[in-house]
Amino acid sequence: MLKKFGFLVLLLVPAALVAQSPRSATGGEASFWAGGEFSVFNPDYGCSGISPFHCGSNKLLMGPTALFDYNLASKWGVEGEARWLHWHAAGGEKESNYLLGPRYRFLQYHGLNSYAKVLLGGGWITTPGYPQAGTLQGSYFDTALGATADYSLTRRIAVRADYEFQFWPSFAGPPTYNSAGQLQTHSSGLTPNGISVGVVYKILGQ
Repeated sequence: MLKKFGFLVLLLVPAALVAQSPRSATGGEASFWAGGEFSVFNPDYGCSGISPFHCGSNKLLMGPTALFDYNLASKWGVEGEARWLHWHAAGGEKESNYLLGPRYRFLQYHGLNSYAKVLLGGGWITTPGYPQAGTLQGSYFDTALGATADYSLTRRIAVRADYEFQFWPSFAGPPTYNSAGQLQTHSSGLTPNGISVGVVYKILGQ
């Protein structure tokens, strides 16, 4: 729990610092958004496929995401997120992550803005059936690549869709069996990925 609190501080402190004076930092171009999403992820643990839609209906992980976006200028910004995938999966499986990193706007068309992002932080996993033999609970370094599309409904409210592909390079869990009964080992990292949809609100900025 202490580690998770530390990652939350890692996300919130930069947000608080940059939010104090966005206009003075970038000549009035900066903006600070915050909001929430609902996420559906393939946890890549015991799944036969890599797509977030091909993991089996009882193995997909679901849960809320809290996020902020600090847009430094017209194209560059910083994104932070905390995601808790604690719902739906069989056997009490859970994944969480706390990530922070840069994002770049590559498309703007009327009210639509699309971004690419690279995030770093930590991931936590509880495998199904924990604490039974052959299960685990642990934290790992987590990197993520993703793309986000925001569509402005008003000057301060936007709806948002997001795809994210994560890589936990140091993960090495106990072997599992997929839906075809084939043995799967996890000695080369874990690659959760999924989609999120939600709403963000502009707290500061023009």
